[in-house]
Amino acid sequence: MASNVPEINYCCEICGLEGLSEDELRTHTNNAHIEGQGVCPFCQLSAVSSAELLLHVNQAHLDYLTPELENNMGFIDDASPSDYSNSTNDENHFSPSLPCKSQKCNNINLNLSSKSILNGDISPSKSSHGQGSPLRTSLNLKLRSPVPLLHCPMCRYTSVSPDELEEHINRQHFDLTSPSFGGCTGEVFSCPLCFKGFDTAPDLELHVNIEHRDILSPASPSKTTCPVCSMVLNNENDSEEAARHVESHFPAGSPLQVDKATLREREQREFELLRAQYGMDNQGNFREQSVTNMQRAVYAGEMSVSDYYERTLDLRAAESCGVDDGSSVTCNLVAKVRGFSNNSQNIVRILTCTCVDHYASSYGDRGWGCGYRNAQMLISSLLTHTGYNDKLYKLWQGQKPPRSSVPSISRLQNLIEQAWSQGFDIQGSEQLGSRLVNTRKWIGATEVVTLLSFLRIRCLLVDFHTPTGPCGTHPELFRWVLKHFENSAVGDFTPPLYLQHQGHSRTIMGVEVHRDGTIVLLVLDPSHSPTQMRQLLDISSGSTAMRLLRKSEASMKARQYQVVAVVGMIDSDQQYQQSKILRGLRIPQDR
Repeated sequence: MASNVPEINYCCEICGLEGLSEDELRTHTNNAHIEGQGVCPFCQLSAVSSAELLLHVNQAHLDYLTPELENNMGFIDDASPSDYSNSTNDENHFSPSLPCKSQKCNNINLNLSSKSILNGDISPSKSSHGQGSPLRTSLNLKLRSPVPLLHCPMCRYTSVSPDELEEHINRQHFDLTSPSFGGCTGEVFSCPLCFKGFDTAPDLELHVNIEHRDILSPASPSKTTCPVCSMVLNNENDSEEAARHVESHFPAGSPLQVDKATLREREQREFELLRAQYGMDNQGNFREQSVTNMQRAVYAGEMSVSDYYERTLDLRAAESCGVDDGSSVTCNLVAKVRGFSNNSQNIVRILTCTCVDHYASSYGDRGWGCGYRNAQMLISSLLTHTGYNDKLYKLWQGQKPPRSSVPSISRLQNLIEQAWSQGFDIQGSEQLGSRLVNTRKWIGATEVVTLLSFLRIRCLLVDFHTPTGPCGTHPELFRWVLKHFENSAVGDFTPPLYLQHQGHSRTIMGVEVHRDGTIVLLVLDPSHSPTQMRQLLDISSGSTAMRLLRKSEASMKARQYQVVAVVGMIDSDQQYQQSKILRGLRIPQDR
């Protein structure tokens, strides 16, 4: 007689995987959470050991694990912390305000025995948590008296005391941004938080106090701002006085009265800050910023004096010949990336460019040079093709450097100015004042198209001007990139793609297709340091470092993206003249 007992499905209490039978749950728990590597139940972090997973949960998701959200801790099937409220264990207590003196010290006790975990009251064998679940007691959280943990914005120091955090910043991060620290004439003071530059230390201090007050003063109470004039009202002002101030802008029987001089001055100040952010203030250049930031690195102990003078000489040599010094380049990435992708069981297809080198931001262009660095990545790939190499070698105009030489940022600025003088992208030239040399002005996708067209390399500019998926995603962008690499794979050479969005640009070196049909882009970011990129060359750390490259639809939610694709060479004079007017493809197409 057949049994009518319905089949019971189980859910993994650690990672939330559902629809498992009892045997499947046992196998999954053993493989994924005991013998294998853990997965964070709150985010997509994986490929880490259980000790690292405990450390990650306690640091990154501390706000989630609070007494107010006790019901959210159901995945940690442990006895209630109230059972142990009467016990004390001073040896395992950790004060976040005091720095650790040993690498083994952290806020998660990873080596506690069953007796020290539960103070000898309850054995772990008697608890009901799963074999792969982290013990709530091993997290060592202050669940009964939570104190907000304050983080230093410039290092990993943490403290529960605002005064201690302020003292730490003043003592440990005192640098040239202080007005009491003298500087030489003509020096550019860069903000350590957003890399904006200022002529004087008082201007920099004013910028930091205004724009970054929430970071530098985490314990300061929220201030009331007038919705009309944006004036910050003092904390001493009560609500009635604030209301009277707002009502003063709306006298009975008269139109809106605003101090036009104050408003005009504030708008001018904001406009100047915006110009400085995009390098439009004509203050500083690659060489000056390099020297300033290297001096700051010497003061901070990050660079020796001998290294400073050696890098200065290399900088002068590179600027004089126009060839990049190669201090930020990482080569031979494509073969390593393809190997890691092919060894992944979840990936069914991998398409990459033929070759590309990664160029990272350096002391001289940090904060504004991403467009130039991505142009260098694209050129490094084109130089390996005979036809494109012949076109690019003409940019040296009489000089005879090695044919594999990549132009420096200053040389790229000079070439774009030459293209403008020949009539390329007149509108873009006017927007940037027809000047790039010796400035920190940003460039984007249109300037890269102008540069390559000037060198007789044909490009396609694709504008993904609006999201095409839910939650601001761009599935059309991912499908277009996949199709582009599929079509390019039939040829003998596939260059990478230049990717631009608001405030930043990157380089697409390839695309992965996962077993469930998900498309993931492989993206090189100039903001990643050479140290980070060299992890991809090491077999032991390469699989983990692939997280730096992989970008899913959920992580690409900018309002607009532009892609530059190299599609051939310009052979005729007619095509060359037509390329002076930029034309692009809009996706989705306007109706």
